[in-house]
Amino acid sequence: MKKLRAHKWIAMSGALSRRRAEEAIRNGRVSLNGEVFTDLGHLIDPLVDVLHLDGKRVEPPSVKRTFLFHKPKGVMTTKSDPEGRPTVMDYFQDVPGVNPVGRLDFDSEGLLLLTEDGDLLLKLTHPRYGVKKVYEVELTGKGKPGWEQEVLQSVELSDGPGKFDSLEALKVGRSYRVAVSEGRNRFIRRMFAALGFTVVRLLRTRMGEHQLGDLQPGERQELHER
Repeated sequence: MKKLRAHKWIAMSGALSRRRAEEAIRNGRVSLNGEVFTDLGHLIDPLVDVLHLDGKRVEPPSVKRTFLFHKPKGVMTTKSDPEGRPTVMDYFQDVPGVNPVGRLDFDSEGLLLLTEDGDLLLKLTHPRYGVKKVYEVELTGKGKPGWEQEVLQSVELSDGPGKFDSLEALKVGRSYRVAVSEGRNRFIRRMFAALGFTVVRLLRTRMGEHQLGDLQPGERQELHER
């Protein structure tokens, strides 16, 4: 279970506002496992630690867990699959309450968030928040003349025009870094197909403030309160 700062624990319990909880800690009114502390940096485990405010126990809040996950290619971003293909939940059998945040198609790989936090899921997926996602893409095909400009302006798709936020050529082969704020299904693959390319590899490296980093395919990392 995710560890919390003491002031957030107290605020989530409803005992004090976050600002007043910070003041209480600095003033020596809070104890952890029987020991008074004044450092706001403590990380506390709700399953193990006992927190008191003015001598009264503060019950642990319900903690919603969130993970960064490197989804391998050939894995479905669903909780189950009628065709029996592997899903991301095969890697989260010990945390059945998490849900995938958005989509990453069967043939794509890279960063995927899974969370129990419905508010976070909404903020990362609803179009009104315009969360930017960054991908590294390898292509085959010649492409139509002027495609580099067209892809940043408007490309006609079956469900309406689309464009990339940015496009950067990488040094290795026919590879690019693409940033999009779109959430339509297979958007990047369809955009490149409309321009005369085939995507042979698609790796998501960033979603909002969250980055894939050094996570290898199939590895996960739990996010903790900062």
